[in-house]
Amino acid sequence: MKKLLYLVALGAMLTSCEKTEEFEILTNYQFEMVGRTSQDINGYYHLPLNPQEDKQTLHRFGAHITKVDKYNLPTQVVWACDAFWYTPDTLGVMYIETRYIDDPWSWREYTISGYEGMTVPIVNGTSHADPNMDSVFCMMAPIGAMIGDTVTIYGRASFEEGDVILEDNFNIIFE
Repeated sequence: MKKLLYLVALGAMLTSCEKTEEFEILTNYQFEMVGRTSQDINGYYHLPLNPQEDKQTLHRFGAHITKVDKYNLPTQVVWACDAFWYTPDTLGVMYIETRYIDDPWSWREYTISGYEGMTVPIVNGTSHADPNMDSVFCMMAPIGAMIGDTVTIYGRASFEEGDVILEDNFNIIFE
């Protein structure tokens, strides 16, 4: 009888136990994109471009972001844009040093071609937060033919191995 009473008491204790997990849940992640150039009162950024139609203008933009998540993993941001450009047939030239039996060392010019019509996005695809500060950066490279265009740059930050997603965007006018 004692054994039965002991088993009933033990069963009651085990069924009444409640499992509690104690860990910190971060819910205040930050992701706010900035164009890193002049901004008008409507919130549009303005970027002056090289006026030559086929020349790129390099510009670094970014975001204020929580650099690591609760697992101490660096934050990853995927970037996208609603604008792109096409490559011309000739991308440029390269110079190769050559030596022939009857000729001293010389440089030969070779045209880089065969890339006509390839699509070039104006923003890089992915970057990770800087481990030393709460910032993440990305490069854009619009061309002079885009002067007068207004484009939207999108960002998507992933925290906690993709369980928490924050999105933001901004508009930029190319001048």
